[in-house]
Amino acid sequence: MTKRKTRVAPKKAQNNQVNELDVLLPDRPLTVGGRKLVVRELGFEEQLYNNHLLKPVADAFAGIPPAEMSTPASVNRVLDLLAEHWDAVRELVAISCGQPVDWVRSLRPEDGEELLLTWWTANQHFFIRRLWRPALVAQVRLAGGGSSPPLSDTATTTENLAATPSGS
Repeated sequence: MTKRKTRVAPKKAQNNQVNELDVLLPDRPLTVGGRKLVVRELGFEEQLYNNHLLKPVADAFAGIPPAEMSTPASVNRVLDLLAEHWDAVRELVAISCGQPVDWVRSLRPEDGEELLLTWWTANQHFFIRRLWRPALVAQVRLAGGGSSPPLSDTATTTENLAATPSGS
C-alpha cells in the first residue's frame, strides 16, 4: 500500500499567508499582569476620535529617515519614540486593550514592554498609512499631468451642426 503524499506549501508562501493574516486580523491575544487581553487595532472611528493623541506620534515617525527604520536597531528607535510620547501612547494602549490607564501605568517593566510592543504590532499600520499618504498624493499628481487635449480642433457650434433627420 502506497502512502499518499500531502502537499506542503513552500515556506515563502506560508510566510506570506501569515503576513496577510496579520494585516487583515491584527488583533493580538496576550496575557499581561495575570490578565488575558486582546490588544486590538484601533477602529476607524477610534482613530479619528483619538487623532489628537495619534497625530503627534505619527508626526514624530515622519521625522525618522526610512533607512533608520529598516535596521535591526529600529525596534529601539520605535520604543524611544513611543516613550517620548508616553502620555498619549499610554492612553492609546489602554483603549486598545480595554483596560484603565492606571492599570497600564502599574505594570511591571517586562509586562509593560510586552504590552507596548504588542500594541505597536497591532496598530503600526495606521502610522504606515499616514506616512505614505503624502507620497501617494504627490505620485498621483505627477502621473496626472494636466488636462487631456481636445479631441478635435473644430469647435462644435450650432452653425456647423448638420441637420439631424427626424426619427433618428
